[in-house]
Amino acid sequence: MSTRPDLLPPLVEPSVFDVPPPISPSIGRCGSPMDDPRRFAEEQMRALVRQVFCPGWPRPARQIVISGVDDDGDVATICMQAGHALSEQVEASIGIVEVNLHDAEIEEYLDRGDREHSHPHNAYGSIRANAHQVSTNLWHISSGAFMAEQNGLSAAWLRGRLADLRLEFDYAVLHGPPAGVFSEATLLGNLTDGVVLVLEANSTRRVVAQKTRDALHAANVRILGAVLNDRTFPIPQGIYERL
Repeated sequence: MSTRPDLLPPLVEPSVFDVPPPISPSIGRCGSPMDDPRRFAEEQMRALVRQVFCPGWPRPARQIVISGVDDDGDVATICMQAGHALSEQVEASIGIVEVNLHDAEIEEYLDRGDREHSHPHNAYGSIRANAHQVSTNLWHISSGAFMAEQNGLSAAWLRGRLADLRLEFDYAVLHGPPAGVFSEATLLGNLTDGVVLVLEANSTRRVVAQKTRDALHAANVRILGAVLNDRTFPIPQGIYERL
């Protein structure tokens, strides 16, 4: 049974990426991912957020990029889940930012949401003034609000813009372009605290994932973890119950 795209269990794949795994919550004797996939996905996302943002290994992150290895999958959903999970764990301002200029998936969430309370875009306003507030401490930031009148990502401009973002939000989750396809993901990773890579369980090839990892390492990009998207749970229910 395959999990639905909106019930993505983020899981570190240490055999592909040599990074410390998240603290995985235990599954009760009578529970399994198949019993309540939504709860399992939420628990796994909270574990990933604790791994990435909480102090410890090796330093706490404040701005991260979540990118796919290739252009398959719904990475924007994972960004949204991560932002919401973080907003429940910290009393701080959080921005979910669309920086994938090739496929601005987070714009779809803004289109589906209540836009009556969002401010019209003003290229000369602050990032938060142009963002859509979702809850007390969570904002969605469209590519237009983040980019303002900038046409592309340059290192000098992006460094300044991320500094502006850091002044206005305590934490930021950036939806970046596929790291194995576009070089902007490397640039974003260099100027933030690191990258979380998303692998598609049924389509991402191991060799492509490894090449992407090696390219990021060569560019001194900190890989914070890997998310295994659309994972299936082939172990029979009876075995889960014995765990």
